Amino acid sequence: MIQEAKTSCHGKWYLPAGRVEKNEHLLDAVKREVLEETGLTMDPTTLIMVECASGSWFRFIFTGEIIGGNLKTLNEANGESLQANWVSNFSELTLRSNDIIPLIERCKNYIRNNSILQHPHLLPMNKMHAKLILRLIITAKKKATNKVHILIVDKSQVNLPVCEINPHRNLLSTLHGYMVDIFGANVPQHKPHGLLSIEFSSGIGGGDGLCLTLLVSFKLPLEEVPIVGDFIWYQLSGNVAESLTARLPRNMTVPLNVVR
Repeated sequence: MIQEAKTSCHGKWYLPAGRVEKNEHLLDAVKREVLEETGLTMDPTTLIMVECASGSWFRFIFTGEIIGGNLKTLNEANGESLQANWVSNFSELTLRSNDIIPLIERCKNYIRNNSILQHPHLLPMNKMHAKLILRLIITAKKKATNKVHILIVDKSQVNLPVCEINPHRNLLSTLHGYMVDIFGANVPQHKPHGLLSIEFSSGIGGGDGLCLTLLVSFKLPLEEVPIVGDFIWYQLSGNVAESLTARLPRNMTVPLNVVR
């Protein structure tokens, strides 16, 4: 935990955090903020959660390994932070905000629950996007064959459904609107599970966007899921189907938490 130097929250405690700078790679931002605020060098190993709110506000929560540096002391206090400490009971501290409590609990569960299957390590990929994009992997089983299918746009290239994230709307509202475009006003019951991949531009090629790939599944067989948009169901090969099905249970995708 770090002790804040900012005037608005001076002396209170928080997780190392900060903004990504223009044209900065997301992983470089993580390493920089941890070093500036704690004095430690961190190697990020995985995302454990992504949070978003209306507008273009996204928070990426990482865990990782300390590979060097020295813990910042009060003698090294500057505008980034006053000091950093390893904390076993954060409830004894005066926190800048309680919004980090569920993040800490999520990280504890991810690291400690070795006996429970959880999503594999996931780091953002560097890929140019000019906008904020939501990509959907929508699954359903065909009743006649019990085979797993995904929804695609173009069978020749297996293009997945994508839509632009509306910065003026809640992301769940954007998701619902797009599902209505695809399946009609009476969209059958479905479940957004979590994220399978994240692509982050970091300014390459003039882009300043990102792409979130969200896994969604239908409980009903695909024969009972009418499509009104220009999409088709595509049967997956055995290995791919098994891999995707393995990501459907709880904790097998990176949670996407929409802050209201």
